[in-house]
Amino acid sequence: MMSTIWRQWVTAWCYLVLGLGVVFAGSAWPQTDAAVRLFCDVIYWPLDGQSGWHESLRLTAAILGAVMMGWSLTLLTLVQAAVKQPQLALWRPMTGAILVWWGVDSSISVALNTPGNAVSNTGFLLLYLIPVLASGVLKQPNRA
Repeated sequence: MMSTIWRQWVTAWCYLVLGLGVVFAGSAWPQTDAAVRLFCDVIYWPLDGQSGWHESLRLTAAILGAVMMGWSLTLLTLVQAAVKQPQLALWRPMTGAILVWWGVDSSISVALNTPGNAVSNTGFLLLYLIPVLASGVLKQPNRA
């Protein structure tokens, strides 16, 4: 059973991913793309105003935002179900899916010379793993 603090933490993590998705979806318009331009500048280090942002990325970034929004709401639904019905044993497959995202996304980022994105992915992964590992939900036996 996950304690209140860890449940709130992992729920906040889902909302953080949702918020980032909103930011990326907002990059569909030049008036609201400043945060994504800054993100691109950070992942294409050094921070020098040469962000790697191109107008041709606008559609891809906005669609990525929509996917992130859907992913975060799906994860939020799974988290809520896992907390209310622990017998469903959702934590392991959910964590496995997040690890697949992290591994593929981060590997591609390093291969494409944007290790800053792999670093940000690792931060997001750790923010998820801290409450999941600390709560012990991955150690609970499958009762499904």
